Amino acid sequence: TSSAVPSESAMQRDGVSSVPAVPTASTSAIAAPSLASVTVRNDASSTVRLKTHFLTPEEIEAAEAQRNAVKNKLGATPATLRKFQAMSPDPAPATATTEDEVFCLVQMCVFGHLLSKTLCQRCLSTGLTIQQGTQFGLATKLELVCPHCGIIANSWSSPRQNAGNAFEVNIRAIMAMKQIGKGQTAINDFWAAMNVSHRGLHHKTYQEHLKKTFRGPETQRMESFYSESAAAVKKVYQGMDAGFTRDITVVYDGTWHKRGHTSHIGVGAVIEYHTGLILDAVVLSNQCLGCQTGPKPEDSEYSSWREQHICQKNTDAKSGRMEVEAALILFTRSLTKHNLRYTTIVSDGDSATYSALVKENVYGLVPVVKEECLNHVQKRMGAALRNLVQKSDKALGGKGRLTKALIDKLTDYYGWALRNNSNDAAAMQRAVMASYHHITSTDAEPHHDLCPEGAGSWCRHKAAEANGLPQPRHRYNLPGYVAEAMLPVYQRLSEPSLLQRCLGAKTQNASESFHSVLWSLMPKEQHASLIAVETALNDAVMRYNAGNQRATKEISLSAGLTPGHLAIHRAVEKDALRMGKAEKRGQAKTERRQRNKACKDTANYSAGSF
Repeated sequence: TSSAVPSESAMQRDGVSSVPAVPTASTSAIAAPSLASVTVRNDASSTVRLKTHFLTPEEIEAAEAQRNAVKNKLGATPATLRKFQAMSPDPAPATATTEDEVFCLVQMCVFGHLLSKTLCQRCLSTGLTIQQGTQFGLATKLELVCPHCGIIANSWSSPRQNAGNAFEVNIRAIMAMKQIGKGQTAINDFWAAMNVSHRGLHHKTYQEHLKKTFRGPETQRMESFYSESAAAVKKVYQGMDAGFTRDITVVYDGTWHKRGHTSHIGVGAVIEYHTGLILDAVVLSNQCLGCQTGPKPEDSEYSSWREQHICQKNTDAKSGRMEVEAALILFTRSLTKHNLRYTTIVSDGDSATYSALVKENVYGLVPVVKEECLNHVQKRMGAALRNLVQKSDKALGGKGRLTKALIDKLTDYYGWALRNNSNDAAAMQRAVMASYHHITSTDAEPHHDLCPEGAGSWCRHKAAEANGLPQPRHRYNLPGYVAEAMLPVYQRLSEPSLLQRCLGAKTQNASESFHSVLWSLMPKEQHASLIAVETALNDAVMRYNAGNQRATKEISLSAGLTPGHLAIHRAVEKDALRMGKAEKRGQAKTERRQRNKACKDTANYSAGSF
């Protein structure tokens, strides 16, 4: 057991009863433990720490009912709708562009046809043409030419950005590439294929805009955006508990730009559990190509280069350590940044991050409590059984033993046992061991003592017994040595300390969803710098928390541009599509929950009966 798991004596001291030992097939009944003390704060599935020793029993009950009502309402709301409702739709409406400000691709010969009959204002002759002059990226100086008078007028094909010298078309081109997960090479390839320019933007120009036009202003806007997200979270917690101060439950997980442990860039993000809002995030990089390829200290030009250089290395941590380092940064600054404490963390089985937080003592006397992601815990069963088959000296796999299909099925049954009893650790333990004894039973040695009783039991043998029917033959009849080898795995994965951390059936789905958004904007297969990932992170956080419409407006304004009305229109379409999909998933989830409840009301039901 991890050192972070509280001892049995500590659990009893805090008002939490210990869970009974691992049941055996001969156990006839297991008494349900008292998982909640007289104070609501010790409920392991709770995320609100109520100072209930100041409250009467009636007030305690009312506070718990209020908290559960808010949690149930949030749980029944699709995650996307939950975030959109929590965040204000548009706190500062921005003026969008008009029809006169759109860009239009026009072939140059079209201008010649339009102007061929137009008179020159100087000599009144016809034959005016438009020719291209100086080019800066995608911006071109268009020159009106008279065959007799020469150049009589000129104008740039694009205005310059608000309060800046850069051309709007170049900034919008960079923003467009960023929003579809492409970079400078893609700009060149796209505009060359469109026969507009053999090189849309020089790579130095592109990088300069990333640093100055996007990164700096976006970082400033993100501070207020994170503060707005934190305010929305506080409002939800105050709805759960009028005496709420600062302790919240968060989901934390790290992600890397490259797969494996070779990535030079890692990202850590803190997501509040109930609302799904990202409260803070950080990008770490242990490499700077500029430092590697630039002048060395002994070179004459080193001093001038160093003054201009922006180093893109901000940590010495190796790839595997980045998740821990990011967590320490984010948790340590939570009080100064949001006046919040991330006192409950939902994370995967990797204890390195949690152990580091405990060792660092980030909140002084206030401990950080870890709760397990149920999806990751479920995966442990499959991984453990596969390792058992691969590493055992005995033939545990193959026909009549632990096949791949049977391991997948047992993994699903383990997950269902946890989810269907997510508020009762003892019931979880019983259900897990019931599945073990059921699957390892044979015609000669049946062990169904832990299986649910009744005619509606998922256990065919208990159902037949209740209906007065002959016992059916066992499907698997696993050899005794296979069952013996499996038992330690089931005992380890049904330990009370582990199941206690699974109460509430929390998952890291929010983190997985956010990671997919982030890496869609900065694909893992293409090269990226710290600055490029930081700008992608800003865009991803805005999209994830508040939708594409809000993200488009915020990023445009930070880049010194008026938000494009066509871009806003497209963003609204994407948000509507996202909302529609979320509502369909939520409706399907509600219907599935209602069906399961109906089955439980009429029979001793368990999903995936076997």
